[in-house]
Amino acid sequence: MATYQSLLSRIAGRSIFGFVRPPSSKAPVADKRRRGIAASLEEGIYSQIWLTLTGGKFLVDLALLFGATAFHLGLINALPFLAATSQLLGAYMVSRIGSRKRVMIPTAFITRQIFWFILILIALPIERSQKLWLFILLLAVSSIMGQMGGNTWLSWISDLIPDQLRGRVISLRNGVLIIVALGADFIFSRIREGFGEDRREAYLMLCLGVAAFFGLKSIFVFKNQWEPPYRPAPIPSLREILRKSFAVPAIRQLLFALALWNAAVGVAISFWTPHMIVNLKMSFTSIFFYTLIATVFSFFMSRFIWGPVIDRAGTLTVVIFCSAMISAIPIFWLFITADDLTVLWFEAVMNGLVWSGFNIAIFNLPFRLLPRENRAYFFAILASISGLALGVGAIAGGIIAQSLESMHVEIFGVTYINYHVTFVLSAIMRACCVFVLRKIPDTRRRGMIFMFQVIGDGLVRIMTNPLLILVSGAPAIRKRKKAFGGVKGTKPQR
Repeated sequence: MATYQSLLSRIAGRSIFGFVRPPSSKAPVADKRRRGIAASLEEGIYSQIWLTLTGGKFLVDLALLFGATAFHLGLINALPFLAATSQLLGAYMVSRIGSRKRVMIPTAFITRQIFWFILILIALPIERSQKLWLFILLLAVSSIMGQMGGNTWLSWISDLIPDQLRGRVISLRNGVLIIVALGADFIFSRIREGFGEDRREAYLMLCLGVAAFFGLKSIFVFKNQWEPPYRPAPIPSLREILRKSFAVPAIRQLLFALALWNAAVGVAISFWTPHMIVNLKMSFTSIFFYTLIATVFSFFMSRFIWGPVIDRAGTLTVVIFCSAMISAIPIFWLFITADDLTVLWFEAVMNGLVWSGFNIAIFNLPFRLLPRENRAYFFAILASISGLALGVGAIAGGIIAQSLESMHVEIFGVTYINYHVTFVLSAIMRACCVFVLRKIPDTRRRGMIFMFQVIGDGLVRIMTNPLLILVSGAPAIRKRKKAFGGVKGTKPQR
């Protein structure tokens, strides 16, 4: 009986504090590394559940509950990107303290556990307008702390996983996290419809409670994850980093192009999901299936096509092609109505096909342009400027949409509203950015015709031998930073 109780106690403890236990200080480095990689996978699962339930349509649903207008939606979406400058503070703290873990744990704790306060906020007997601004304030704190830990996590994981294993480990981790994200999305989408509008507040409190609980579990696992010895480089002069960033023509052109592109994306970034919920009258389950289609095509192209294409045809070739296609995506939304969602499903396919290539290529591009010395700080500068541009674009989009709140124009039986204006504006700005992206130097750039030949070779290879889908390894691509134009998780970009 005592043995049975001891076993139950051990299982209960590990289910809360993590199944992967920290290695002993005397364990061989190989064992520490193996346990650390396993802990990173466990932590990723818990973090992904937290991320899924506190972002995307779930966050929009919460904002709408508090009475958010178009301006508020723009501001809420801008917060994580405006906070990108705190990555510089995170890099500085790691250099001063000399430990990624000692920076990562407190920043992640605040980022993820602040949602307990948002849960309480739902039940507070105060005005909705007061709830809304308190909600935005709490999100701002979460975003700042989250960005501080972003570069810290990348530095930690890059030292933990050896170069020769990184591609396979990150590929496995990302594959597992996609399944976890889709599973959490589907389950809570169905729960949302089961609760209905009458019990919407209870549903959102359940959502935030589950998210914060798994966020707490991820912190416990971070404590169990082994940190390789870290020797911080001398802290460089921020003024010198900035001077080099703008003095080197190639880096300056990259900064300018990414800032313009992210501003173009930011103009409409806040309104895709609200448009689906409010105007297209889509259920959460329907939005889930849209996400599923985009994710499946994105995963397939990322794993089997875009890596070899970038290696053979050049990074910039893929960036230009995908950005040109992405520029057309907002136009699809002019033809989608609540009565006919057919175009939406075609858009989901195109979304997954081209955004996956753009994200991989635009992440790889800085590695060819930034100097190796103090590269972490150059990345922080790049992420900060890109994030600020996207944040400013999101706020500008919110102001534009708010000023056109009463707009209802009917053309050929389709009613166009303020959101459609931001979609068209984003499409025009993206198309203009393609010409700016073309000016970024890339000595390995090949022509479009050659790129299509490589894509064709990859598709033929998969079609003639489908078993390659099960055994083919993914290209060794590191995790993309959030501020480069993406949103972590399975949420599609547009």
